[in-house]
Amino acid sequence: MDFLKFLKTVALAAAVVLPQAALASEGPALPKQSWGFIGVFGQFDQAALKRGARVAVEVCMACHSIKYIKFDSLKKLGFTEPEVIALAEAQSRNKKDAMISPMDPTSAKDTFGVIPPDLSLITKARKGYEDYVYALLSGYATDADRALVQKVMEDGALSDKESMEVTSALGLNAHQPPEKIKEVLTRIQANENFNRYFPGNFFAMPQPLNDGAVTYPDGVENSLKQMSHDVTTFLAWAAEPSLMERKALGLKVMLYLFVLTIMFYAVKRRIWAKIPH
Repeated sequence: MDFLKFLKTVALAAAVVLPQAALASEGPALPKQSWGFIGVFGQFDQAALKRGARVAVEVCMACHSIKYIKFDSLKKLGFTEPEVIALAEAQSRNKKDAMISPMDPTSAKDTFGVIPPDLSLITKARKGYEDYVYALLSGYATDADRALVQKVMEDGALSDKESMEVTSALGLNAHQPPEKIKEVLTRIQANENFNRYFPGNFFAMPQPLNDGAVTYPDGVENSLKQMSHDVTTFLAWAAEPSLMERKALGLKVMLYLFVLTIMFYAVKRRIWAKIPH
């Protein structure tokens, strides 16, 4: 009987503790985006790819490399020869070079404390894929967030209402102890790099994109969200430059197999028709 009572106690503790642990570990849901290249019939938006490549070269490559792509490959996205040369020269490279950041690893580690990861496969290497990359780029604390943090911190101890308001605005877990929430707010107030979608919320990369950071020659609005979407589209292409060709080949193979199946069925019917029942 004592053993059964022990099992009941353990089961009750698990029922209480495990859901709370899950709540403590889960962050805000990633903002779902519409990616036109997803699915069997999906296609890359060529205009978005070209804009995204420009953002990648002019902003991301200040620290990150995209080493599996050569500058010359950008012609596939609609860049002209002079444009490709200009983009490469802006990074102290030539058009035949891989897209390697001019920042060497030693300088990067001295600056950020870590070596920035190569972005060639980044949309495949993180849970959430393209949605995660987009969320990360657009998930930094805004001026309005920092103003709210400043206001709350000036009030001293967090009231329940303030705690709910600030956790909701920043995407924090409202079930954390007030001390933990205050620690996060203190770090935001100290201008550390807060991101609502990054595990742990703070990391080495300062906010890379801001409204108007890159000029779009096609006149599309160069807002933070638009640039984040465009550069994520480009990074998805960089991870699979032959994706469209593979999809086209796959559809041809499926069509071939469909026709072949009909032919085999017709042959089978003809052969078995000659056999007496």
